[in-house]
Amino acid sequence: MILRKFIPAVLAGMVLGSGLPAQDTKSKTASKEEEGRYRSALLFANVIELIRDEYLDPGKADYDKMTYSALRGLLASLDPHSQFLDPESYSMIRTETEGQFGGLGISVGMVDNQLTVNVPIQGGPAFRSGIMPGDRILKIDGQGTQKLTLSEAIRKLRGRPGAAVTLTLYRPSESRTLEVPLVREMIQVPTLADVGLLPSAQTGGERIGYLRITQFGEKTAAEFDQAIDRLEREGAAGLVIDLRDNPGGLVDAAVEVVGRFVNPGTLVVATEGRKAAVGRVEYLAKAVSRKVRWPVALLVNGNTASAAEIVAGALQDLGKAVVIGETTFGKGSVQTVQPVDASVAPAVAVRLTTAHYTTPSRRKIHGVGIEPDITARMTLAEEKAIYQNRSPGLRKAGEPAPVVFDEPLDRAVDVLRGWKVVARRTAVAR
Repeated sequence: MILRKFIPAVLAGMVLGSGLPAQDTKSKTASKEEEGRYRSALLFANVIELIRDEYLDPGKADYDKMTYSALRGLLASLDPHSQFLDPESYSMIRTETEGQFGGLGISVGMVDNQLTVNVPIQGGPAFRSGIMPGDRILKIDGQGTQKLTLSEAIRKLRGRPGAAVTLTLYRPSESRTLEVPLVREMIQVPTLADVGLLPSAQTGGERIGYLRITQFGEKTAAEFDQAIDRLEREGAAGLVIDLRDNPGGLVDAAVEVVGRFVNPGTLVVATEGRKAAVGRVEYLAKAVSRKVRWPVALLVNGNTASAAEIVAGALQDLGKAVVIGETTFGKGSVQTVQPVDASVAPAVAVRLTTAHYTTPSRRKIHGVGIEPDITARMTLAEEKAIYQNRSPGLRKAGEPAPVVFDEPLDRAVDVLRGWKVVARRTAVAR
């Protein structure tokens, strides 16, 4: 009780002062900001002590628990992407970017305040069981997710490899609820998949390479180089890069991939923030030994987000790819993870929105997305057929693989075949 009685007296002394000298407008503004800062800190401390003294269950009135809960609420109130990272959450984020962790193999986010599957990681438990993008996670082991923050939900999805968990899902595309039993595994996160030449029957005999980037992580550039080496050995003369359902990842990885298409020093993306001191930060391509010189078609859809949109926007602006599909998600704000002073709270950080991205031509991505050069859409049934081909858990025992109609991919092949025809005729004319 002593602190609660002491705080108002301290605050009164700070605010009222004792005959401060005259100040100019700038100094008065700074003084008001200082008063506001101290008032806020003292108010917070006052409420914490009130809870400690009066709340019925003292076990819930631990200082760290209350402070962490308050900070989670504070960061969540700013925007959907800012987040307070307690030691466990901070460790999880570092593990994710390294590409290996224990869990179910799904990327999740909040859509309309509901925990929603963004993308199941190919080969993981969720992928094999037939979980699809857009599935709403209603319960985790019988516990409702409505009151969970995103970080709390992720923590519950993660766990010891070999441990079982049951998810209760609602699938909007089928208007039904289903329960899916899963077993956690040590998840290896491949960032590239399905590398190879497209079937000759699909390409009219042209040797067109295909690769799908599932997300952008620390290993993406190296995996991309390996994929290009393989396609070169197989004689590829054109390339389809599939960024559909790619939720993003590391910006540096996206810049590295774009660097395989452009000259060193080329502007790939820029950030524009609030602070004049920070100003505009530009990400430039670096010199690399591996270059892609084929004509390129890039596939995107409404789930293409963040770092994937940076790649699409840059290659489109710089004339290095034809973008085909649907307008992308429009997640182009910058989150920086800033560790808190270790002397105050070790292993704690804040993920904070500090700027937004712009393409080389200074187009804003956030809230707008990247519009394709050629619009090509898929129905829900067609999207499901693709996932059924990739994920055996979506097919009943003995059920044959469905026939897949992939109009965006067909349009990409048409573009690259047309490119080849023009190149050949131009060469003959010379």
